[in-house]
Amino acid sequence: MVNKAHHFDIAVISQTTSKIFVFVLFLSLIWVNVVFAGFGVSPPYVRNDSLTRDSHYEKKLILVRGDAIEDLQATITIDVPTAGAWISIDRGMEFILPKGEKQIPIIVSVDVPKDAAFGSYKGDMKIRTKPLTPLPEGGVSIILGLQIDVDLEVGKEEIVDFTVKGVSVADLEEGHKVWFWYIPGKIKFSIKIENIGNVKASPSKVHINIYDAQEKELLESVETTKIEKVNSFETKTVVAELPTKLPVGSYWVHFVIFKKDEVVNKGRLHLSILPYGTLPKEAKEATEFLGLNVWIWIVIGAVILLGVGYGRYKGYRIWEKKKKNIVRKKKKKNIVRKKKKKEHSSEKEKKRI
Repeated sequence: MVNKAHHFDIAVISQTTSKIFVFVLFLSLIWVNVVFAGFGVSPPYVRNDSLTRDSHYEKKLILVRGDAIEDLQATITIDVPTAGAWISIDRGMEFILPKGEKQIPIIVSVDVPKDAAFGSYKGDMKIRTKPLTPLPEGGVSIILGLQIDVDLEVGKEEIVDFTVKGVSVADLEEGHKVWFWYIPGKIKFSIKIENIGNVKASPSKVHINIYDAQEKELLESVETTKIEKVNSFETKTVVAELPTKLPVGSYWVHFVIFKKDEVVNKGRLHLSILPYGTLPKEAKEATEFLGLNVWIWIVIGAVILLGVGYGRYKGYRIWEKKKKNIVRKKKKKNIVRKKKKKEHSSEKEKKRI
């Protein structure tokens, strides 16, 4: 009995071990298939629940290949009822997954029309791949595919909101004179904005206080409200330009960035003002000509044109007045001449009688 039980235990253990081995082997094969022939996307969705009419949204997805030993052609089909036409891919609906590249980024853009109906729009995008090179006779073509869920919500509320991701200030040259004009230095204050609202937005105001190198004396305060707007759901660096009359030197800038009346960011940055002509030409404002900004030349040209136009108008008026006087004098002379002629004729008639 003991021997039989012993043999039974051994048989049971052997069967269990075999099953475990087969299971582990199966998992290993699956893992090998995933690693070497897998195809995935991260993240596997395009979602936004705060869209509004005429808003623009972009989502970056990463296509991941486990095995990139050959070029593949990818084809995208979009199935989002009513909203399929809103969606576009930066690479197009067909593109190549290059050999050797295991991660391929794509940008999915959503452009909501101005007359879009409010509500939810759900569906999916499917991506299928196939080899570019024809297979040998008898070969088996493996088609890989994946699905990306799409979930969009278009609402009535306009959301104006953004976050400041970073700030910087570039070195600048001191102000200078051109002819009788003084051109102040130009502080370029860069702000990296992430627009998390559904309409265009930017800081309502940037205010800076400029202190000396020891940060003891306030030397100048300037601000601007002229800041480029950033599209909805976009991250972009915008530049606020502020004039300064400060001379060459080292300074500290204390800045405050506003969203309406709310302070969204503040801090301090070092600022260097260099002698005029120090920075290379390519770093200067591209819109300068002969030391003056183009807008100044436009103003000068407009003033000249206005002056010429006014001068011509005044000249024409003077010439027209002279012309009228000449005509008036001629008429007067003709009248006098006719009168004298008539009088002369009357006198001759009297003498003849």
